[in-house]
Amino acid sequence: MPADPARPALSEPEGGDMCKRPQNGGPAVAARVLGSALRDLRVERRMRLSDVAPHIRASVSKLSRMERGESAPSARDVHDLIKFYGVGHEDRANVETLLDRVAAGPFAAEYADITPGWFRRMIGLEVEAAQAEYWEGVVVPGPLQTRRYAAAIIQAGRHRAPAREVERRVQQRMDRAQLLYDKPDRTVVALLDESVLHRNIGSPKIMIEQLEHLQDLGEHENVYIRILPFAANVTPPPMAFARLGFEYGGPGDIIYVEGPGAGATYLSKPHEVDHYRDLLRTLMGHVADRTEGLALIKNAISVHGGRLRGTGFAG
Repeated sequence: MPADPARPALSEPEGGDMCKRPQNGGPAVAARVLGSALRDLRVERRMRLSDVAPHIRASVSKLSRMERGESAPSARDVHDLIKFYGVGHEDRANVETLLDRVAAGPFAAEYADITPGWFRRMIGLEVEAAQAEYWEGVVVPGPLQTRRYAAAIIQAGRHRAPAREVERRVQQRMDRAQLLYDKPDRTVVALLDESVLHRNIGSPKIMIEQLEHLQDLGEHENVYIRILPFAANVTPPPMAFARLGFEYGGPGDIIYVEGPGAGATYLSKPHEVDHYRDLLRTLMGHVADRTEGLALIKNAISVHGGRLRGTGFAG
C-alpha cells in the first residue's frame, strides 16, 4: 500500500464559449456544462433565478442546483428554458447534445432496466470524481469487490432474482470498479471497520479471495485501504457513506449516504458536507497505518483459512 494520501492538486479552470460541447467525460460532466450554459443564458438576459424558476414550475433552489450541475435536469425543463430564453439554432443544438448525454447515464444502454435512478446518479458521480472516500462498517465498498464477493451480496438481497439478472448486476459492479483504474490521478480511499475483514460473506474461500484483492489494490499508487481496528478508541458511524470531490470548476463535494433499505441520500450543503468530512477526519485519526493494516488483513485471511480447513468447504 502506498503512503497515506495527500489531496491531489486540482486543475485550473478552463475558459470556453457558452454551450461548448465537452470533448470527454460522462453524464456528470455534461450536466455541469449544461448547467453552466443555462446559467450563462439567464445572466446574459439579466434575469434573476426568481424571475426564471416559475417558467419551469420549479423552486429557486431547484433551478440553482440545475445551473450548478448538481442535479440532472429533465428534458421538459431544459426545453422550456431555452424556449423562454429564445435560444438560437446553434446553441439549441449544443444544448440538445448535452441533454442527450445527461439523460443517457453511465451504462444506461446495457443496465438501464436494473439501475434505479438514485443509484445511477452515484455511478455517474464516481466516474467524474477526482477523489472518492468511502466508509464501510459492514461490507467491502462496491468498487473494491471481487466478482464472487459481489455475487454473494447480490444473491443474499435478491433470493428470487433469475441467475441472468444476478450476473448482470455483478457485471455492472465489475464495470463500476474500473473507476479505480481508468483515471490514474483519481484518489480512492477506503476506510473499513475491522469487522468487514471477518464477516463471512459467501464462504471462507470467497473471503480469502476478497481480502487478497484488497492487498493487491493497496499496491496501486492512487488507492489507499485503511482499517479501523476493533481496539480503536472511537465509535464508528453506523451508516456507510462516501465523499466525492471534483476538480476545480466542477460541483462542490457530494456526500452519498446509503439508506437502511433501497435508496440513498445525496448531500451538498456546506454544513452537511463539513459534518461528514469531520467524520472522515476523525476516522483517519484512528485507523491503522499501512503496516498495521496489512497485518490485520493478513490475520483475517488466516482466520478464514482456519474456517476453510475446519469445515472442509471449498466453495
